Amino acid sequence: MAGDKKGGSSGDPPYTDGKPELSKADNKLTSLEQRILESAIRGAVPRLVGASHPDLSTHLHDGEMPPEIDFHLHPELDPKARELPGTDKAIAYRAALTQALIQPDPRAHREIIEELQRSELPMHTLAIQLFSPVAAHLGRLWCNDETDFIQVAIASTRLGMIVNHLSQNRSQTIRDRQKARRVLLARTQGAMHTIGVSIVASCFRDMGWDVDGGADLELNDSLYMRLSNSSYSLLGISVGQIDEVDECASAIRRIQSNRSLSAMKIAVGGPAVMKNPQAFGGIGADMVARSALEVMHLADRMG
Repeated sequence: MAGDKKGGSSGDPPYTDGKPELSKADNKLTSLEQRILESAIRGAVPRLVGASHPDLSTHLHDGEMPPEIDFHLHPELDPKARELPGTDKAIAYRAALTQALIQPDPRAHREIIEELQRSELPMHTLAIQLFSPVAAHLGRLWCNDETDFIQVAIASTRLGMIVNHLSQNRSQTIRDRQKARRVLLARTQGAMHTIGVSIVASCFRDMGWDVDGGADLELNDSLYMRLSNSSYSLLGISVGQIDEVDECASAIRRIQSNRSLSAMKIAVGGPAVMKNPQAFGGIGADMVARSALEVMHLADRMG
């Protein structure tokens, strides 16, 4: 027929060598498709790198790590984190913990607590290799619109309960030490997601520190009163938003102006620091920690 084209009728798209010939318009992605593609690539790269190169942690130095790797999701690719005792066993719990956090049935939540208690894994290993990456994964699900705020809030609350339960359960003997190193943890007003503070607290307790403060202590008069009444080796501040840099710097200057606190070190961390650590480089803190692993190394050096 006159209207026939190679490989089809007049209503069919033209073909070349048996394949559809796309127009220039067909080659263009919509803005929505571009965002979906970018999100998929960003999410897939760390997993592909880790799966294809399981020996990265033993053959690469810190300065040679590919920039695509997200160490918040895959801390095991950091050579120092890989040395934590029980790392592989802790990693194996990630899928089960994630499912327990998002399932409506609370029995899975209780079962994972019992399982982690029986595992006898060090709390700092659980914090670095299990709790932190699972928390980061929950955050990514929300940012990518793969779940809603309520689901993430419930999962985060459950995760916080698990961390606090295991941490408190394992720290009873530490409280009896007369000269335990002491850390005071606080947060800025904008640090609404407090699971990170709980994870850091669990690391310190597991390493023999006496932990005071926490997610309920903000940068206000209550903080300064505690500093006046007790002695601490370290003050850790979790910062929630970038625009709280000045507030944090002002608090640090006030603390450092007190001569009786001159021996105490100050570390800042939290969501804002993870997002833009450079913004906190000149505020007077002794350390800017981008992860719980860096906090743990600081505590180890101070010990």
